[in-house]
Amino acid sequence: MSLFRPRSFQVLILIGFAVVLMPLLVTMIAAEISVTRLVDKGTEAVYRSVAATDGGRILLERLLDLERKSRQYQVLKDPQLLTEVLEKHEEFLRSQRYLKTLVAVPEQQSLERLLSETEALVAALGEPRGTQADLSAFAALNDLARSVYFNSYDLIVQEVEAMQTHADRMQVLLLWTSLGLVALTLLLVFLFTRLLAGPVKQIHLGIARLGSGDFMQTIRVGGPQDLQALGERLDWLRRHLAEVQREKAKFLSHVSHELKTPLASIREGTELLREELAGPLTAQQREIVQILRKNSLQLQKLIENLLGFSRVEVLGAGAAAVDALGLVDSVLEDQRAAVLKKDLNLRTRVAPLQLRGDRERLKALLDNLLSNAVKYTPVGGLVELCIARDGDMALIEVGDSGPGVAAEDREKIFEPFYQGQVPCLGPVQGTGIGLSIVRDYAAALQGEVEVGESSAGGALFRVRLPLAVENRA
Repeated sequence: MSLFRPRSFQVLILIGFAVVLMPLLVTMIAAEISVTRLVDKGTEAVYRSVAATDGGRILLERLLDLERKSRQYQVLKDPQLLTEVLEKHEEFLRSQRYLKTLVAVPEQQSLERLLSETEALVAALGEPRGTQADLSAFAALNDLARSVYFNSYDLIVQEVEAMQTHADRMQVLLLWTSLGLVALTLLLVFLFTRLLAGPVKQIHLGIARLGSGDFMQTIRVGGPQDLQALGERLDWLRRHLAEVQREKAKFLSHVSHELKTPLASIREGTELLREELAGPLTAQQREIVQILRKNSLQLQKLIENLLGFSRVEVLGAGAAAVDALGLVDSVLEDQRAAVLKKDLNLRTRVAPLQLRGDRERLKALLDNLLSNAVKYTPVGGLVELCIARDGDMALIEVGDSGPGVAAEDREKIFEPFYQGQVPCLGPVQGTGIGLSIVRDYAAALQGEVEVGESSAGGALFRVRLPLAVENRA
């Protein structure tokens, strides 16, 4: 298991939260360490400043005690006082050495001078004629000790300034560190958002393609292993649905082909009877033969639709130019009987255009649209057919005054075998594949089809198809 290919989606989410929170934790730890160091340094500076001030005071007191004992010894000439002078001098030396470890470098010279001159005075007192030693130098030494004492206060100011400088530098460092970590956090959030959303988007697109009937593209899902396994199952479902689709098309093709043989015999027998080759018919028998012929033609059309649905061929650039006027005349001739029977008002507006495609399939497309309008239009209703130019495309519109297509059915009406909620008003119930053939033929011709509402209140089907090269000027 790697960071970007964990075993499960939940593990990836946990890793994402951990990595995104890591910069915040680093910032908090760094701030804690910096503040702790600043507090420790400030505490140390305060203690050192106080100790230096106190050490300067003690040094001055020790020097005054040493001067007093030295003057007493010079006046009384008592050997015991000389011992006390040496003791006071030793205390002064200890104070001087302690203070030397605390004060800054410039004060070191003053302390060295105090050390040397006090040692010289004590040494002079220890000589046989020490009672004649010149103790007036103590005045200058006291002034020097006072200077060291008062200058010790400057150490506090220096330490505070140093602490302030360190705090400012640390503040700037933490600011830049925080900005850098914020940028890193945003980058990590973006990265893990892509890692989390990418597989979900791939699954969504795969399901959408399956829903639209696209079984050709392989479904691949990245990300964690459980989502990859889900992608493999979706791809298995794609292959299974593709196989089902092929078997369905094969079944329809075989059934349609098998139906055509007995239908041909029925058609041939019907024509023989209609032509009275087997003998004269009565009026009632001719009416029955006419019914048989009409229904056999209707059955032939349904079988041809099944065959057309089972093998939609993609039409290439070598398709022929088809005259729109001749195409419409041929379709109207086939629909004339149905239009007359329902006493429909048929309006046509056809521009003299050349369509690009296969004539038989263009005729099947237009015939399915018109027969669908005739089928769902009530007696005495209106059917409109319009073919006009729309840029480099031909716009075919077929509208009617029927009940129309419900809004919830407009996305499904082009699916195979779906017939919607509106009942058929014709004598023969359709198979539900006519509009599916229209969509597939339009797509094969690089066109498109949509459904809306006509001005007469019924359904309006719009089909955009490419024009022939000679019409694209």
